[in-house]
Amino acid sequence: MERLTRADRLEVLARLEKAGVFAVRRATPAVAGALRISRSTLYGLLAELRAAGGTDPSP
Repeated sequence: MERLTRADRLEVLARLEKAGVFAVRRATPAVAGALRISRSTLYGLLAELRAAGGTDPSP
Protein backbone atom coordinates (compact mmCIF):
# COMPACT_ATOMS: atom_id res chain seq x y z
CA MET A 1 0.00 0.00 0.00
CA GLU A 2 1.28 3.43 -0.94
CA ARG A 3 1.83 5.90 1.88
CA LEU A 4 0.82 9.54 1.65
CA THR A 5 3.56 12.12 1.78
CA ARG A 6 3.47 14.91 4.35
CA ALA A 7 2.32 17.33 1.63
CA ASP A 8 -0.47 14.92 0.65
CA ARG A 9 -1.62 14.64 4.26
CA LEU A 10 -1.63 18.42 4.66
CA GLU A 11 -3.70 18.79 1.50
CA VAL A 12 -6.23 16.20 2.68
CA LEU A 13 -6.46 17.84 6.10
CA ALA A 14 -6.89 21.28 4.51
CA ARG A 15 -9.81 20.01 2.46
CA LEU A 16 -11.40 18.31 5.47
CA GLU A 17 -10.90 21.44 7.59
CA LYS A 18 -12.51 23.60 4.91
CA ALA A 19 -15.46 21.19 4.77
CA GLY A 20 -15.91 21.46 8.55
CA VAL A 21 -15.24 17.80 9.24
CA PHE A 22 -13.31 18.50 12.45
CA ALA A 23 -16.33 20.25 13.97
CA VAL A 24 -18.02 16.83 14.11
CA ARG A 25 -17.62 14.94 17.36
CA ARG A 26 -15.04 12.11 17.21
CA ALA A 27 -13.97 13.01 13.69
CA THR A 28 -10.31 13.33 14.61
CA PRO A 29 -9.74 9.69 15.62
CA ALA A 30 -11.66 8.52 12.54
CA VAL A 31 -9.59 10.68 10.21
CA ALA A 32 -6.34 9.67 11.93
CA GLY A 33 -7.26 6.02 11.48
CA ALA A 34 -8.15 6.49 7.83
CA LEU A 35 -4.82 8.23 7.19
CA ARG A 36 -2.98 5.63 9.26
CA ILE A 37 -1.38 8.24 11.50
CA SER A 38 -1.62 8.82 15.24
CA ARG A 39 -4.02 11.36 16.68
CA SER A 40 -1.00 13.22 18.01
CA THR A 41 0.44 13.51 14.51
CA LEU A 42 -2.92 14.63 13.16
CA TYR A 43 -3.24 17.33 15.82
CA GLY A 44 0.30 18.51 15.03
CA LEU A 45 -0.43 18.71 11.32
CA LEU A 46 -3.70 20.55 11.99
CA ALA A 47 -1.93 23.04 14.24
CA GLU A 48 0.68 23.63 11.54
CA LEU A 49 -2.02 24.07 8.92
CA ARG A 50 -4.07 26.45 11.04
CA ALA A 51 -1.03 28.52 12.06
CA ALA A 52 -0.12 28.97 8.39
CA GLY A 53 -3.72 29.86 7.57
CA GLY A 54 -3.61 27.02 5.06
CA THR A 55 -7.21 25.93 4.92
CA ASP A 56 -7.30 26.56 1.15
CA PRO A 57 -6.03 23.40 -0.60
CA SER A 58 -5.79 25.01 -4.04
CA PRO A 59 -2.21 25.66 -5.22
